[in-house]
Amino acid sequence: MNYYLVLYGVILVSLFLIIFWIYSERNLNGKFNKQINYFSFPLAILGLYCVFRLNLDFGYILVSLTLASLLFWVLGKILDLNKLVKESKSFFFILGFITIFRSFLYEPFQIPSESMIPGLEVGDFVLVNKFQYGFKNPIGNKTLIANKIPKNGDVVVFTPPHTSCSSEVTDSYPKGSFKAFTDKHLITWKNLNRDCSNLGLKYVKRVIASPGDTLEIKGKELFVNKQKILKEKVESNLTESFFLEKSNQKEYLIRNSNVRELEFFQTWVIPQGYYFVVGDNRDNSLDSRSWGLVPIENITGKAQLIWLHWPSYGSVPSFARNQIIK
Repeated sequence: MNYYLVLYGVILVSLFLIIFWIYSERNLNGKFNKQINYFSFPLAILGLYCVFRLNLDFGYILVSLTLASLLFWVLGKILDLNKLVKESKSFFFILGFITIFRSFLYEPFQIPSESMIPGLEVGDFVLVNKFQYGFKNPIGNKTLIANKIPKNGDVVVFTPPHTSCSSEVTDSYPKGSFKAFTDKHLITWKNLNRDCSNLGLKYVKRVIASPGDTLEIKGKELFVNKQKILKEKVESNLTESFFLEKSNQKEYLIRNSNVRELEFFQTWVIPQGYYFVVGDNRDNSLDSRSWGLVPIENITGKAQLIWLHWPSYGSVPSFARNQIIK
C-alpha cells in the first residue's frame, strides 16, 4: 500500500471537510456539523496510522497542527465565527502544550527489538529525557541550548547515520576513528543504508565509549583507555549467560548467548562529537561494532524510565515493569 498517497488523500479530504464545516456553520446554521465531526474521527486515526507507518517525524506533525489551529483561530476571528474561534483556540493550547512537552522535555519511545534485553524488552514504552543533553529544535534535532553530555553507561535514543538517506559513510566512520576500516565495512554500511528513510530510524543502545576514549574490543571483552570493563557472572544455562557489568560507576545486566556468539576484534579512537554504543544483548545487537559511531547531534536524549509494557495489540498493557532504567 502506498501510505504517502493515503496520507495525501487524508489531508485533502480533511481540508474539504473544514471548508464544508465553515460553509455549514455560516450558511446552514451548522446543519451538517455533527456528521462532519463523526467522519473526522476515523479520518484522523487513518492519518496517524500513515504517519507511523511512514516513520515521519512526529515533531513536524505536531508543529504543523499547532500552526494550523492558530491559522483557523485567526480565520474564525476574520469570519466572525465564534464556534470556529472556540474550537481552534482549545486545539491550539492543547497541541501547543504537547509540542513543547515533547520537543523540550520528554518524548515516548517504544522498544522495537531484543537488542537491549534483559534491561529493556520488546514492547517496553520508555520516557526519553530530551533536556538531559540540551534543548533541541522541535523541527529537526539541532541543539539550541547545550546542557550535559552523554556519559559511558548511559542508555540513549538516537538516529544512527546509516538509517538516514542523506548520510555518508564518513558520518559513521570519521577520519582516524577506526584504522582497520576495510571494503567489508563499507559494503556492510551501504547494505544497511539501502533501507534508509528521509528522517532515519531511532535506535536505543548503551554508550560504551565517549569523545577522547580509546576502545579495544577483544572478543567479548571491552577495554576503555586500557581499563577492562568489569563484569561478574550472575546466571548461566545451556543457551545464555547473564553478567553484571560495571561502567562509569553504573551497574547493569548484559546477556551473552552460549549458542550464537558474535566476536569482534576492533580498536577505536573516539573523536570529539562522537559516541560508541552497543546493545546489552551483546550477541544479538546491531550496533557500533557493525555500523560505526553516533554523532552527538543524532542523539535524541537519555532513556530514563519504563512507564508501560505492551508487547502486542493482542496483549493487555501492563505497568509491572515500570522502573528507572539503569
